Amino acid sequence: MCRTPCRRRCRGPQMRPVAHHNGQVNGEGAANPSRTRDHLANERTFLAWLRTAANVMVVGLVLAKFGGGTRASSLGAGGILVAVGAAGLVYGTVRYRRVNAELESGWFITGSRGRGPIWASAVLLLAIMASLVLLVSGRT
Repeated sequence: MCRTPCRRRCRGPQMRPVAHHNGQVNGEGAANPSRTRDHLANERTFLAWLRTAANVMVVGLVLAKFGGGTRASSLGAGGILVAVGAAGLVYGTVRYRRVNAELESGWFITGSRGRGPIWASAVLLLAIMASLVLLVSGRT
C-alpha cells in the first residue's frame, strides 16, 4: 500500500522522484505530471523525426548504391533523398529544442507549428517524386 493518504497501491520505492497517482512526489510536495507528460511527448516526437530522417537517408544510400538506372541517375536520386533526410533531422532537432524551451518557460502555444510538418511532408513527397523521375529517366 502507498503511504500517502489515498491508501491505493503504488509500485513501491522508486530510484528517482516519481509522481504518485495522487500528485505527490515520494510523500513530499506536489509534482506536475502534465509537465512530465509534455516533455516525454516532445521526446517521442523528436525520436519520430529522427527515425523518419534516418530511414529516408538509408533509402537514399541504397538507391545510390543499388539503383536500377544509370550511375549518375542513381547517385542523383540517392543524393536528393539523403539531403532531404538530413534537412528533416535538422528541422526535427530545431523543433525539439524550441518546444523544450517553451515547455521549460511555461509558455507553450499549442497548434502554433502546423505549417512545419506540412512543408516537411511536401518536401519529402517532392524529393521522392524527383528521385523516381531520375531513376526512370536513367533507365531509357
